[in-house]
Amino acid sequence: MTDLLTAVFSYAFFVTIIRASTPLLFATLGGLISDLSGALNVALEGMMLIAALTAVVVSVYAPWYVAVGAAVLIGSLFGGVIAFFHLKMKADIILAGFAINILAAGGTVFALSLATGGDKGTSINLASKAIPTLDLTFLSAIPVIGSFLSGLLSGHSLLSWLAILSVGGLWFFLYHMPQGLWLRAVGEYPASPQAAGIAVDKVRVWALVASGAFAGLGGAQLAMFNYIGFTRDMTAGRGFIALGAVLLGARHPVGAMLAALLFGVFEALSIVMPGIFDWIPAEAVVSIPFLVTIFALFLFSFRALRARKLRGAA
Repeated sequence: MTDLLTAVFSYAFFVTIIRASTPLLFATLGGLISDLSGALNVALEGMMLIAALTAVVVSVYAPWYVAVGAAVLIGSLFGGVIAFFHLKMKADIILAGFAINILAAGGTVFALSLATGGDKGTSINLASKAIPTLDLTFLSAIPVIGSFLSGLLSGHSLLSWLAILSVGGLWFFLYHMPQGLWLRAVGEYPASPQAAGIAVDKVRVWALVASGAFAGLGGAQLAMFNYIGFTRDMTAGRGFIALGAVLLGARHPVGAMLAALLFGVFEALSIVMPGIFDWIPAEAVVSIPFLVTIFALFLFSFRALRARKLRGAA
């Protein structure tokens, strides 16, 4: 137990939490935007996977920031695809989302084999680039707390800092800008903003495009920092966990961040605990986020059912 506490209360463990939470936080913010618009994006998993492969392949031939931009672009593109099928072709958004997930699972393997010359498992043959970290070691010069701040804040990906800024930016957008009010109104009661002249479908299109863009950032972080390279099915359910994090975070940007950090703690524990307690399989710890996700979905279903009954009684 002492070894576990020593590992948990260390700078390395904190860095691992942030590293594990960043791609999940981006996906959660994307899921939050689409959910608030009334168009739940269940394709986050597939979007992250496609964006991860895109980032790796583009980074072989271009700077890392171009690769990140390509991941954002491909995520936005697939957000537009799901919006087209759902809003224009009137397809069920859940079915459209799962279609993209299935396409991503098989399509990325096919594309990976083309990019690597036949390897269908990893991109080990590709010299992909990594996202740089933000060096804040100069903080150690601050008296008393300098070494603490340096150990706590140094070594994080640039996208990790972008994720934190995105939480604040999204909060400001949702609660202090008219467009954020439109987005929430469209999700809560679309007839009201429609009567006010707001194009409901247009708002949902942009919400799904933005959702895909955030998923693209999550995929880029995963493939260009957490793991340098692409591995088949490397998202490992993070897109679905993000949906649970949206609900667990009470559909609020700050709550979404806290939920993502919670799941990041579980992932970090799955890395640390097997080395300390060899009788605990890592799979048992890794399964905890999925159990929490199921619990969150259960609570959401219960809350939705109760709200429906209250509206019926009214």
